[in-house]
Amino acid sequence: MAGVVERIRGFVVHAACVQEGGRSVMHLHGRGEDGRAFLVRDHRFVPSFHVAVADAERARAQAGVRVVPTDRRALHGGPVVRVEADRVRELRAASDALTAAGVTCYEADLRPTSRYLIDRGLRGGVEVAGVVRPAQAPPQAARVLDDPDVAPAHSAPGLVLLSLDIETTADAGRILSVALHGAGPDEVLLLWPEGAPPAGARAFADERRLLAAFVAAVRARDPDVITGWNVIDFDLTVLLARAHALGVPLALGRDGSEPQIAAARSFWSAAGAGVTGRVVLDGIQLLRGAFVPTEEYGLEYVARRVLGEGKLVAGEHRVDEIQRIYRDDPARFVAYNLNDARLVTRILDKLDLVALAMQRSLLTGMPLDRVSASIASFDALYLPELNRRGVVAPPVRGRRSDEPSDEPQLGGLVLSPTPGLHRNVLVFDFKSLYPSLVRTFQIDPLGRVPEGEEPALDCIVAPSGARFRREPAILPGILDRLFPRREAARAAGDAIASHAIKILMNSLYGVLGSPACRFYDAELANAITAFGREILLWVKARIEAGGRQVLYGDTDSLFVLAGAGDGAPDDPASVEAAGRALVAALNDELAAHVLAKWGVPSRLELEFDVLYLRLHLPTMRQSGEGARKRYVGLVEEAGQRRAVFTGMEVVRRDWTDLARQVQRELYDRLFADRPVADYLRGVVDRLRRGELDEQLVYKKALRKPLDSYTASTPPHVAAARRMKAPVGRLIAYVITTAGPEPADERAHPIDRFHYIDKQLRPIAEPVLELLGQDFEAVTGAAVQLSLF
Repeated sequence: MAGVVERIRGFVVHAACVQEGGRSVMHLHGRGEDGRAFLVRDHRFVPSFHVAVADAERARAQAGVRVVPTDRRALHGGPVVRVEADRVRELRAASDALTAAGVTCYEADLRPTSRYLIDRGLRGGVEVAGVVRPAQAPPQAARVLDDPDVAPAHSAPGLVLLSLDIETTADAGRILSVALHGAGPDEVLLLWPEGAPPAGARAFADERRLLAAFVAAVRARDPDVITGWNVIDFDLTVLLARAHALGVPLALGRDGSEPQIAAARSFWSAAGAGVTGRVVLDGIQLLRGAFVPTEEYGLEYVARRVLGEGKLVAGEHRVDEIQRIYRDDPARFVAYNLNDARLVTRILDKLDLVALAMQRSLLTGMPLDRVSASIASFDALYLPELNRRGVVAPPVRGRRSDEPSDEPQLGGLVLSPTPGLHRNVLVFDFKSLYPSLVRTFQIDPLGRVPEGEEPALDCIVAPSGARFRREPAILPGILDRLFPRREAARAAGDAIASHAIKILMNSLYGVLGSPACRFYDAELANAITAFGREILLWVKARIEAGGRQVLYGDTDSLFVLAGAGDGAPDDPASVEAAGRALVAALNDELAAHVLAKWGVPSRLELEFDVLYLRLHLPTMRQSGEGARKRYVGLVEEAGQRRAVFTGMEVVRRDWTDLARQVQRELYDRLFADRPVADYLRGVVDRLRRGELDEQLVYKKALRKPLDSYTASTPPHVAAARRMKAPVGRLIAYVITTAGPEPADERAHPIDRFHYIDKQLRPIAEPVLELLGQDFEAVTGAAVQLSLF
């Protein structure tokens, strides 16, 4: 009842800055650990940014703002004052005007919600204490707290998830059904003007009634998370368009508002959807953001590989079949629609994708639908620490992440491979190399000493020349806290938390090298890679000084040929034991070297990674030099031996299934000392006879809009331009006697000479070369030239 003081622990599902009267008020919608929803309304929020003291008078001249003295200073700059306003609108107008006049407005580009959360150290989980009153509008389960105490807490209650899937006419001009799975009983809302509906469906005479029932169902179920497969670009977009056309408010927000669809800003970026009080998590975006490897992102493909089952209607004629069963087999249509919604929920559950997003939110404070935004996540971690030290950050320079930087950036060191087939190769790599370098050498935006400043200061000097203060810095401190948390999560078997921390740590180097980051500094990024290159070369030299050969190295790893004293050649256990002993000795030597040269304790740790019983380092085509980032190794796990491919065609989507299958079989035979000639000859014969046509499909993604390919026309673009069906990002095509054609719309015979020459020959020749054999002699394939 009203007036009751409660203490609520829970998770913030959605934060929004709302205009109430003459000021901006912060709203935090969340789900408590007791399972009930809550809403915090904080009128104490004051929108603000900073300018240099010298620009204070120009700021005072702006309408609707106040200038307040502070004891803060700018990053690598002088003292600043705070510019405040009651409403975000006036603050933005002031920052726009000042920026246009050449005034730097520090942190003015932060979202109001980010400003609020950062200032209070809130990261997903919260504990609020205050007077509770019931909501004045549905859902009645919500509790409202005005200006309560709000503090950070590690809380991850179960969120209420609703998966939806719609079916439409072929042109998406009319909604036929909406399936709802989760947050209540399964249900299909079906457009069914006459007769009894099939079981499991609620029938509606027209779209208006169907849409109104959908809105009522969402509000009654009161989900925290709305999900689906391509739910933003298709389902919600179509629902909103049809609702507007029919005059039905699509009031899905907890405040009765409609969804706000934000279109993708570029060809490769993702669209977003805002639903007040809830969060929309697209299954495809969750999959991408979690770095789950998959060749395709269609629901049918992903479901088959994750769950072992797929859509009830699939294939190239799926659209026509859906329209047919709607007319002729409505029970199957309803089952199909509901199954799609269920598949999404089951994929998210199986891969723990929502739980992973929550863990990432708890780490950084990013909203659930933005946990993959690495630059914003860096801000959320770094800015609170920077502000606590009395420093404010510059705004983003406005440069896109794909624009060239002012200074060249050094990459990781890649050593030239020693090509050939090698036995007993030990692979060592550094555990989280770049984060460990940051921790060891205090690499940090605030800790970097700009050129010319404090020349007498005793600094840590990177091989690139960048200098860093020796006192504990912000970014190394953040990583110092993350490392043991990850180790604890791994020890506890918490794979979700461990994965979340790993993703976060690995992103920190990349953002410093991105011009889209407010802390972008090529000297910072180059210092990290320069230290990495020097350390890798030092370890290589120590290994070679011990009489062993380093066959290859890449960024954080070294491939070492086991020596005569490294265990028995036919005893993998003894070779591996020798490798582990070598790693332990190298770590001791490295720690002593780092302390002696730079005067800092080493946080670097070299690990034994794998023993390759056999390793093939191939040569580059048309060259005798070793090919970098391409190799195949034979490993033994639990008594079973298997080939592991890196950078080879078998792990690349733009090669055909046939090429990948043949490459795997060739190496299995090579490593097992089994003949390859008869097998390869048989494959070529079957290809010529047309028995392998289904395995000849190429799949390649468009990297920009189709009409932007003007300088050249790659094969997948040529095929896409011949498509009658809608063109997606991933193009499936074959090479025919008339050139590239869509796989599902082929009009000419397949060019089998092309596949022998461009698919089988390149993958077979590296293996045949090791055996002293010739492709044409083995296969009898006198191949004609192909244009593709």
